[in-house]
Amino acid sequence: MQGRNEQYYEAYLSHNQISRRGLFRSLFHSVDKGQASLARLAHRPPFAAEEHLFLAACNGCGDCVQACPHHLIQIQQQKAVLEIDYMSCNLCGLCAESCSRNALNLVFKKDTELRPQFSSDCLVKQKQHCTTCLEKCPQQAISNNLIVNNELCNGCGECKISCFLSAIQLV
Repeated sequence: MQGRNEQYYEAYLSHNQISRRGLFRSLFHSVDKGQASLARLAHRPPFAAEEHLFLAACNGCGDCVQACPHHLIQIQQQKAVLEIDYMSCNLCGLCAESCSRNALNLVFKKDTELRPQFSSDCLVKQKQHCTTCLEKCPQQAISNNLIVNNELCNGCGECKISCFLSAIQLV
């Protein structure tokens, strides 16, 4: 909404008293029951809380950045972001173990929520034979006709990294 800046919210909060209980109730019950969760605003590491909780909990301390053995996590705009550009994520959980704020926690899904999207450069889409991404997928989540089984896929990015044509993006 336009015109609503920090001063607006500061004035709103000073006018409307919100208790701690009310604040936590709004954090945990603010998602509409028909809406599973807020869409991710950025690529998050595995074991991330739902986006609205993640945004409230992550303070950008960088502990997860230091813990990631493959250096796939960066801090952008004071929040942890997963960048799978040169190596896949093995979902080791070290980032979640290091997070003292529980924005990342081993009790949350072992999934980056990223899914492969195949561009027109993909050989299969050009009716040529290629099985590289299918063979490299540790979850066997990609079928011969490039349909991704979202229940099996954990968003590790192995398919993207293995594609020698860079025809796979993670979204």
